[in-house]
Amino acid sequence: MDGNDTTSTPHIVSVTLASSLGEYLVRTQELGAVEGPEGSLALNPALQPVLEALHHVLAGGEVDVQVLRSGNPDIVAELNRRATRATRESNILNKLSGHSLTTTV
Repeated sequence: MDGNDTTSTPHIVSVTLASSLGEYLVRTQELGAVEGPEGSLALNPALQPVLEALHHVLAGGEVDVQVLRSGNPDIVAELNRRATRATRESNILNKLSGHSLTTTV
């Protein structure tokens, strides 16, 4: 499926993640990365430009990201620690398994 197919029924897939990456993703959700009731979740509108920028980079483009107002420094530091830990643990698990089992932040 190429992402353009809107006729197929959604299905669940299993993705292997380092536990610290799962914890990072849960924490971002707790902090408001997505909004709305179960079954109607949507990306926080403030994150839409960040996602759009990511897509341009992944498609070979170049972006300029600028922080207009700093967030809570303790939470920023926490998320940076979580992302670093998740990346480190994912790399360890991949190296031990001999192939890519999990992803990184």
